[in-house]
This record gives sequence, C-alpha cells and structure tokens, in this order.
Amino acid sequence: MKKIRDYLFRNYLDSDSNERILDVAHKHIILLKYTAGKALLLGIAAPIFLYILFPFRQIAVLSIVWGIVGIIGVIYHFVDWYFDAWLITDQGIVSIKRNGFFDMTTQKVDYHLIEDISYTIKGFTRTMLNFGDITIDRMSANTSVMLCDAANPKKLERKINAYRDKFVTERSVRDHEQLKGMLSEMIAYHTVSGKIRLKKD
Repeated sequence: MKKIRDYLFRNYLDSDSNERILDVAHKHIILLKYTAGKALLLGIAAPIFLYILFPFRQIAVLSIVWGIVGIIGVIYHFVDWYFDAWLITDQGIVSIKRNGFFDMTTQKVDYHLIEDISYTIKGFTRTMLNFGDITIDRMSANTSVMLCDAANPKKLERKINAYRDKFVTERSVRDHEQLKGMLSEMIAYHTVSGKIRLKKD
C-alpha cells in the first residue's frame, strides 16, 4: 500500500531534494461512504433493480448505460476523496485540494515556516465521529492551508508537531556542523596564507 501511495502522489513532491512522504491525512472515511454510497445506490443498484422488474431489451440497454454512469460516479467520488488530502513529508506539508478529475490546487508549507496549527470540531456528528477542520498558519504571511473534515484532527496536529520538531532539530544540527566546517576552513586558509599566526609555547 505504501508503494502505491508513494507512486500516486509522486508528482506532488520536490524530487530535487529527495522529499519523502511520511504520512497522508485524508478527510474522514464516512464522507466517502456517504457520497459514494449514494452513487452506488442510484447509479448501479437502481438500474439492476429496474432490469429485474422489466427484463426487456430496451431496458437492458438503458440499465447498462445507467450502470456505466453510476460506476464513473463512484470512481469520481473516490478520486475526489483520496486526492483531497495533506501529504506529511520529511520537509513540510503539501496541501492538495481536488474537485473531480480536472480541478486541482496544491500548496506547500515547509516545517520551519509553520507558525501555528489549530483545529475545530463543531456539531454532534463531528464530535461523535471525531472529525473536523485543521488549519496551518504560515509564518510572516497572511495565508493558511486547511483540511476540512479531517479524521481525528487532534492526533493529526500532534503528529505534525512531532515531525516539525524533529525537522527543526535535525536542521539546527546540520547548520551547526556546516558552520563549524566553514570556520575550520577559514582558519586553515588564513593560517596557511600567513594571515593568522598561531602562538607557540
């Protein structure tokens, strides 16, 4: 499943920096079951039932066409749900908003640019099923990214904060090591060129 996920979302990553997907956050599965269930009932079950009641040739053709449209509707709702997601990578969050097959918007927020993460759960159904809206505010900018109806937003918030803390810590260590290396090279260069003289005991 992980390989399939990485393959499907590969075009949303920064290939130059070898960005990796750590996790994917979707809307609650109940939303897919509701929308796809309606398409399944009205688009597939209904024409089959119609043909059972009226087993005529014309009705059969109508039922087949109707069923094909129903299958496309189920696929449409699945694609809309699956690709309307947040990619949690080792470098930041990639927000994907998809509306059908041909309407898509992406936005990325690097971990070091995240100012705040918040979530809201409103209503009886959302509280019982534990899903709500989660928002990331971008630092030094009046923009934010939101995943509506995210499953378990509190757990998702903790997960993103953990990945962000790990990224910031590792980046600080890397920057510190690079700075030490640059200073060592500068001192070595000036020592060799005679601009810095080391004291002898």
